Amino acid sequence: DVDECSSIPCQNGGTCEDEVNGYTCTCAPGYEGVHCETGKLFSIVADVDECASDPCETGGTCLDEVNGYTCTCAPGYDGDHCQTDVDECASSPCQNGGTCEDRVNGYTCTCVPGYDGDDCQTGKLSHYKYVDECVSNPCQNGGTCEDSVNGYTCTCAPGYDGDDCDSDVDECGSSPCQNGGTCADRVNGYSCTCAPGYDGDDCATDVDECGSAPCQNGGTCED
Repeated sequence: DVDECSSIPCQNGGTCEDEVNGYTCTCAPGYEGVHCETGKLFSIVADVDECASDPCETGGTCLDEVNGYTCTCAPGYDGDHCQTDVDECASSPCQNGGTCEDRVNGYTCTCVPGYDGDDCQTGKLSHYKYVDECVSNPCQNGGTCEDSVNGYTCTCAPGYDGDDCDSDVDECGSSPCQNGGTCADRVNGYSCTCAPGYDGDDCATDVDECGSAPCQNGGTCED
């Protein structure tokens, strides 16, 4: 049987059903004719105006179509009915740590201290007097100061921590001394006082008291 539907004779979204020596088109809503070639808009006296119910929200413009409509949304809105407020903050437009607040068809950036501009893209150093926050030597205990916009950063010497390197790191916090040893914190280190019978930096070594051969006259030593 020849498939008369293979040439796709049904237009405008119509569905073709093959028959013996022929075919039948089932038309999509809004169309008619042997091949669904005629829009009902042209064959009936009054087309239904789907825009009459004002389906487009938030100022969108409605365009009537055959058995449907299309909304052209106002700037800042999206969706089939223009019901969705576009989130202009989704692209993270605010730079240098600025906070974004979404508006209709726009956004507002709240900048962190030291920056300004619509997107917080401008460091205030570019148009204000330069201030070196490292002049006061805020980094303690040998820390190195690096000046930044409206602030500074300390790189601490080994054994110190904190924003201003004012905290001595407690190397005993990890309990490095084993087998009952006592830990004493030092700057960038620690020392262990071992319990009797143990030795080593971390008291990890069992002292071999038999090493001095204390058992006389052929006696056997057990440590």
